[in-house]
Amino acid sequence: MPITNQPVRQVASVYHRKIGDVTVTAVSDGGMQLPFWPYYELDEEKGKAILDANFEIMPPLLNTNCFLINVEGRLTLIDAGIGMGFGQVLQNIKEAGYTIEDIETVLLTHLHPDHSNGLIHTNGTKAFPKAEIVVNNIEYGYWMDNSNMKDPSDENEKGNFQMAQAALAPYKGRIRTFTTGENEPVPGIQAIEAPGHTPGHTAFLIKSNGDRLLIWGDILHNASIQLLRPDEKLAMDVFPEIAVKTRKRILDFAADEQLLISGMHLSFPGFGYIRKEQDHYVHVPEYWNSKL
Repeated sequence: MPITNQPVRQVASVYHRKIGDVTVTAVSDGGMQLPFWPYYELDEEKGKAILDANFEIMPPLLNTNCFLINVEGRLTLIDAGIGMGFGQVLQNIKEAGYTIEDIETVLLTHLHPDHSNGLIHTNGTKAFPKAEIVVNNIEYGYWMDNSNMKDPSDENEKGNFQMAQAALAPYKGRIRTFTTGENEPVPGIQAIEAPGHTPGHTAFLIKSNGDRLLIWGDILHNASIQLLRPDEKLAMDVFPEIAVKTRKRILDFAADEQLLISGMHLSFPGFGYIRKEQDHYVHVPEYWNSKL
């Protein structure tokens, strides 16, 4: 008899990884296809050729990951996803074996909407009722002040400011900022300065018992394009030239130190290593492991 029931969704996108005594859980927020225009200096035909060579679709798929960090029973979520009714973080946190109320801290790499809008439900209320929100002080100051808009008539830019402010609004009194000089804004998680994509964009390094993991935020949006052509800027970069310098510095750091890395827009779960070639970089994915 033919099978009539067909799968309609993927299994929960959750992956656990031990970093010494710390449990890190990659949690997918899903993904979406975006137009090619953000790569504004790259000819679209050349971009399509790069994607074709890597068996990627055009326009490219933007995957989004978030990370649960369990340090001695204290649970921190790095980035909250896009929310707006179609992000998958809240559902996948539960699939990972935690409850939303378990999360004590939401630590933000930056305040773009695909990283911070998941802090709230579609009605504007808190998605993480017991959490403290922790964000770089430069990042917080930039997005909370509308005078920082480069072009107030630009609806996309204005929308980013409005969404950042709305995402943080219900957490008033539960927001803590940190400076780049602080070693650990959250115990067990070290801040790494990584500006350019946004003014206070921050990467995070987790170290435990000789193991290390670098969660680098938005150093890359499309690995196929930006590892091959690390000078490629994005329209979403607030300071594009600084973003390029930061990208190369972080990639060099990861390659030289042979760090295990992951990022918010690498293919889920993103764990792997960076190898430096003469004029470009290569992401070497870590093998999937059924054991912690």
